[in-house]
Amino acid sequence: MRKLLAFILIIAALMIPSSSFAVNLPDKDIIIIYTNDVHCGVDDFIGYAGLELYKKQMQAQSPYVTLVDAGDAVQGATIGAISQGRYIIEIMNYLGYDVAVPGNHEFDYGWNQFENFTKNLKCGYISCNLRDSITGQLFLKPYKILKYGNTKVAYVGICTPESITKSTPSSFMDSLGNYIYDFCGDKTGEKLCAAVQKAVDQARDEGADFVIAVAHLGEYEDTPKEWSSPSVIAGTRGIDALIDGHSHEVTPGLKIKNLDGKEIIITQTGTKLKNIGRMTINTKGEISTEIISEVKGGRDNEADKFINEIKSRFEGTLNAHIGHSNFILRAMDDNGTWLVRNGETGLCNLITDALLYSAKSTKTGTADIAFYNGGGIRTNINPGELTYGSALSVLPFSNTVCICEVSGQTILDELEHGARNFPERNGGFLHVAGMTYTINGKIPSPVKINEIGMLVSIEGERRVSDVKINGEPLDPEKLYKVVSTSYVLLAKGDGHIFKGAKILEPDYEVACDSLVHYIKSLGEIPEKYKDSQNRITFIK
Repeated sequence: MRKLLAFILIIAALMIPSSSFAVNLPDKDIIIIYTNDVHCGVDDFIGYAGLELYKKQMQAQSPYVTLVDAGDAVQGATIGAISQGRYIIEIMNYLGYDVAVPGNHEFDYGWNQFENFTKNLKCGYISCNLRDSITGQLFLKPYKILKYGNTKVAYVGICTPESITKSTPSSFMDSLGNYIYDFCGDKTGEKLCAAVQKAVDQARDEGADFVIAVAHLGEYEDTPKEWSSPSVIAGTRGIDALIDGHSHEVTPGLKIKNLDGKEIIITQTGTKLKNIGRMTINTKGEISTEIISEVKGGRDNEADKFINEIKSRFEGTLNAHIGHSNFILRAMDDNGTWLVRNGETGLCNLITDALLYSAKSTKTGTADIAFYNGGGIRTNINPGELTYGSALSVLPFSNTVCICEVSGQTILDELEHGARNFPERNGGFLHVAGMTYTINGKIPSPVKINEIGMLVSIEGERRVSDVKINGEPLDPEKLYKVVSTSYVLLAKGDGHIFKGAKILEPDYEVACDSLVHYIKSLGEIPEKYKDSQNRITFIK
């Protein structure tokens, strides 16, 4: 009898739907359409108008259709940069997003602008781990529960702890440089998992039948694995599926076991609306996912008109002629792999030379060297006529340029920090003008960073060597004039500290304008920028 009872219990367990909790099953399929890392690609591939058409098609199949975004929507192209993200919020409101999570780039225009996003985005943002670092209070609601008939689905928002270093660190500081916001990021990942688990448990207590995590975490090669979406699933229980972003992967349905040993789906659509995702919770409570790369019928006409009206507000400015190139200037290869985060290209050299050129117009009148971080260079420049829009697409951030005086020792330390992940990619990788250096990838990185990725110390044999400034060996004791963005030199961007930096010229123009002025001075892009100039020597 006991054996028979045990057998019946096993069969019953196998028939339990995706959620391991008692649930109210939906009477119609719940369809969750999801996007991530759109990066202002309003017209790219499927486009927002294609997304609108697909949403209408799904609404014809089920009354339960929800539109979700997993972050990094407002930055990445001219439409975002020229409006500080406002135009993207307008489009998201038009499309009727129901759930949204901030990606790291939602903070790129500063904390005040992010607060404007939270007020103006009709669905609002959710995050269970963005908190006041002093009081511990969450800045946003940790989850949102939507009801489909009698079925409640909770959407739990999760931001990447990398937001501090992969956006503008000063956005999260007070005027004295103290961090007043954080993302529950510690080296073990325990704080992050605890924050997620708390939100999941609260949502369950509030009656959620299903819990869908909407995360901007990914599994980046230069991201601590403890902050990745697989680690969060492995360290929690009660999540039924996870919609992801941040790493730009196309993941139809990766399955990771949670603390209870149950396999949980993680899904992600890539970037720039090359794909959109559809998650379905059917009437049996089963969850499935699908990546959609084409929408039958193309695009919704009304949505197209709305987006074109927004574009018309700034196209005149963007189409202004600034120069010409006979060849492509690369930030990435043909497969979309970043070249500028672990290697030198002609585009990097053009940008750093532009910064040196810009220094001539300041009261200081000159700079010895220029730096630009690889993560700030966002796309290629194609052959042909170059416009203001071309430059803004490459440098879409509103980062301003400044000149600081720093010691040679500080320069050595920051080069080491930028090279710490080589040969893997790193957004903090430093491109240069007025100097050369060598990276020996055979030597393990001696860089020590803290929990949020800030440079702490250099301990051990250095992998950066043979550093020369204008052909002369760098002197650690000497002071040099450095031109770069405030993001790199002053705001601790990508974890760079630039200890002791003395400001000589504060924020005198936007980096994009420096590039525009330099290209105008050239007229035709010289052949020397077609390829690398070996400013950086790589030993792999």
